[in-house]
Amino acid sequence: MTKELIIINEQSGIPLIGMIMFGIIDRGTNLLQIRPTTECPLNCEFCSTDSGPKSRTRQTDYRIDTNYLIKWLEEVVKEKECEIEANIDSVGEPMMQPDFTNLVKKIKQIKAITKITMQTNGVLLTKQKITELEKAGINRINLSIETLNPEKAKKLSGNQNYDVNKIIETAKEIAKTKIELLLAPVWIPKENDEDIENIIKFAKEIGAKLGIQKYEIYKYSRKVKGAKTVNYWKFYKKLEEWEKKYDIKLKLSKEDFQIKKCKRIPEVLEVGDKIMAEIKCKGWMQGQMIGTAKNRAITINNCNKEIGKSSLIKIVENKNNLYMAEMIR
Repeated sequence: MTKELIIINEQSGIPLIGMIMFGIIDRGTNLLQIRPTTECPLNCEFCSTDSGPKSRTRQTDYRIDTNYLIKWLEEVVKEKECEIEANIDSVGEPMMQPDFTNLVKKIKQIKAITKITMQTNGVLLTKQKITELEKAGINRINLSIETLNPEKAKKLSGNQNYDVNKIIETAKEIAKTKIELLLAPVWIPKENDEDIENIIKFAKEIGAKLGIQKYEIYKYSRKVKGAKTVNYWKFYKKLEEWEKKYDIKLKLSKEDFQIKKCKRIPEVLEVGDKIMAEIKCKGWMQGQMIGTAKNRAITINNCNKEIGKSSLIKIVENKNNLYMAEMIR
């Protein structure tokens, strides 16, 4: 599916609270998720969000203007009233935001933000970029890597140009800096069991931490052929097995990342509310539009209204200030 790229800036009039795929997400802790873009150069077989150039379900990508994102972040941080970790992540690859290093620099200038972390698949990282990010203020890089095998890596990434040897060298370069490195592979049972063990050995070799992730299948995820999910009991049992075998900590909790509860920004719309929303742009999927009301962005399902028009909608989801609605008329 060819996707349209939508630039979100002050002129767009789209608030940066309310969307799962871009903006700022507050889950009631001292960690804020900062999502500057939905774009991704890979088409990973296990992608939980069906992101990348070959997406079957996504009709749009979004990219946020840096100054607009910082303006919103400053306001959200004020409302939180606590020290904040800014975690720059994405439903795709955050470094696809072309102004990424400058974004990190500007986040660093916000006094209440005491730590900046990021998620990345590493394909856009170079030795020079790592140096720039270290100077800009990145404290930890969570690096996705599912295998050290070059051919299997191409398959899992859905991209024949993906070079896992480059990612391995990138990990080694990060490990030489003051930036904390956490390798974050997705364990896909029966697909990369041995690969995870090789990654554990590699992490110990370079002094990196590990945050092994559980393979999940959602409604719109991509599914690895022949792979099945396991329940959390089996997942943690496997982590315990690897912990004993390699003498390394793998079962991580919020406490390991100093994540704690913190004042939430207020939810301004309740499930069942019927309100008028102004239609601003296409939604992430076919049949969706993004509307605004009460300074929040709202995904509206089954919406056929034109951009600039208003629509009566009913809120059907509002968890963590992430709003989903149905069009009434």
